[in-house]
Amino acid sequence: MDKLPIVLRVLDNENHLLERADQKAISMLSILGVFMVFFIVYYRLIPVNILTILLSTAYFIFAFLAIFNLIMAMRPRIRQGGDDDDPCSDPPPSEPAFFQGICKFPNLSSYRQGLETMTKDEESVIKIYTRQIYSVAQINMAKYKYVQRGILIGIFTLATELAIIAYLFISHFKAGSFPAI
Repeated sequence: MDKLPIVLRVLDNENHLLERADQKAISMLSILGVFMVFFIVYYRLIPVNILTILLSTAYFIFAFLAIFNLIMAMRPRIRQGGDDDDPCSDPPPSEPAFFQGICKFPNLSSYRQGLETMTKDEESVIKIYTRQIYSVAQINMAKYKYVQRGILIGIFTLATELAIIAYLFISHFKAGSFPAI
C-alpha cells in the first residue's frame, strides 16, 4: 500500500484547518470592528451613571480580550516539541519540502540537490511529511484554542454593547426625547 498519498491528504486537511481558523478570527475581528463603530457613534449619548460606567468598563475589557485572543489565533505561540516516540530520529538539517527548510539552502543548486536526496527514499519523504503534519496540528490546536476564546469573549463584548445601547434607548424613551445621531 502506498502511504504517501494518505500522508499528503492528512497534511492538506491540516493546512485547510489552518486557513479556516484564520478566516474565523478575521471574520470575528471584522464583526467586532463594525460593532465598535456603532458604540463610538452612541458613546457621546450614553448617560453617565454607575450602571453605564460598569457596562462600559466591562465592554472595553471584553473587547480588548477578544481582540487579543483573535490576534493570537492568527499568530499563535507554540513550543516546538521533540520527537518523544523516536529519540533516534533527528530532523534533517533542512527540509526541502517546506518554507523554512527551503530558505535554509544557500542557493538553487544546493536546494535542488537536497530535494533530490529527499525524494530518493519514500520512507524519508514520509518522515518529513509526518513531522510537518505534527507541527501543523500543534499550530491548529493553539489557533483553535484562541479562536474559541476570542469568539466567546466576543459574544460577551457584543452582549455588553447591546445592553448599553438598550439602556441608552430606554433612558431616552423615559425622558421622552431621542437625540439625533
